[in-house]
Amino acid sequence: MSMSSIPSSNSRSSKSVAPLPLEGPSRQALEADLTRWWCEILALPSVGPHDDFFFIGGNQERGALMLQRVKRDYNVTIPTQDLYEARTIGKLADLIQIKQSSSERQCIVAIRATGSRPPLFLVHGVGGNILGFAGLARVLPADQPVYGIQAQALQADTPPLLKLEEMAAFYVRELRQVQPAGPYAFLGFSYGGLVAYEMAQQLVALGETVSFLGMLDTWQPGYMKQIEASVPLKKRILQRLYVIRMNTKKLSPVQMVPYAWTRLKSRFFRVHYGQIATTGPAKIADSMWRVRDINMIAGARYQVRPYRHRVTLFRAHEDAAIGFPEDLAWRSYAAEVEIIHLRGDHGQILAEPNLSFLARKLETSLAQPSLLTEREEFELADDGLVRPEAAK
Repeated sequence: MSMSSIPSSNSRSSKSVAPLPLEGPSRQALEADLTRWWCEILALPSVGPHDDFFFIGGNQERGALMLQRVKRDYNVTIPTQDLYEARTIGKLADLIQIKQSSSERQCIVAIRATGSRPPLFLVHGVGGNILGFAGLARVLPADQPVYGIQAQALQADTPPLLKLEEMAAFYVRELRQVQPAGPYAFLGFSYGGLVAYEMAQQLVALGETVSFLGMLDTWQPGYMKQIEASVPLKKRILQRLYVIRMNTKKLSPVQMVPYAWTRLKSRFFRVHYGQIATTGPAKIADSMWRVRDINMIAGARYQVRPYRHRVTLFRAHEDAAIGFPEDLAWRSYAAEVEIIHLRGDHGQILAEPNLSFLARKLETSLAQPSLLTEREEFELADDGLVRPEAAK
């Protein structure tokens, strides 16, 4: 059964979305061009597919020169700061292809459009792009259709949605043009787990079936609200410092300066977007778009509601050692939480050896979906949050 032949309960036809050529002649030609440009700009005799641009002599100026060639030959505009994420030949090639596939300003990107299984939708993290999912798609079964959902705020000339519920509703409308009816399967990375959770809620409310809801190291945001007053300031500072260390442990001293400046700007924009979110829709100037900060404030303000089915939580094992709850506080809301530990920390979830392990677990879960409805009642506190002691 192909993706387009999935039974539909409505008359709408599925939208055709061009897949990313993760392999084949066009991909090989792209990687060959990038390799040649890196060698010329960095004055190196050769460059390996996994070499880090910034660890082999690259900097912002050289990156800008290289991206000028990408714009010239592939008609793709990539901000220089995106190189901090797409810093190898393979990842940069993935990013270029994602940009090309998104030329029609769609949030749904077909990473692999063909296959006999129901499709899996991968939801973007706080940065908004789906770059990190390309590696996962490669190790999933060849007949598994895979679609990425990238941030609505990345679309040009479109005012960004500032509330997570609105983002989820927009994505639901988009994905139903690709897959008109369920069962639906989602996997969200970090912040994307919250978006996937809300999408599942909205689809269930529409009478659709969600066969799999997976989260990659996603926090239940209400937990942070519940413990804010009870956790000593010193401990909160230590936790923030831990997050900063995780984000910077692979950066050189030179790269620390723009990182620190970015964090200061982010703090300002989070306050700004928070104010806008409380006053209603507003047009934000292009120069003020900060997708990461929009998503962070949307996640912090998201009001989680009980979900009467199973959630599969993939948990970074190293991060679990610092005293946070193993279930990241989801057992208070979901009928059942299946916890699967992955090696390393949050930043290593979508890297080997986790990718192959994650692909095997996903294959099993997608083949044997579970739709539990055991918990019919959830005890809510006065503030609308589920009481922590209600989780069993």
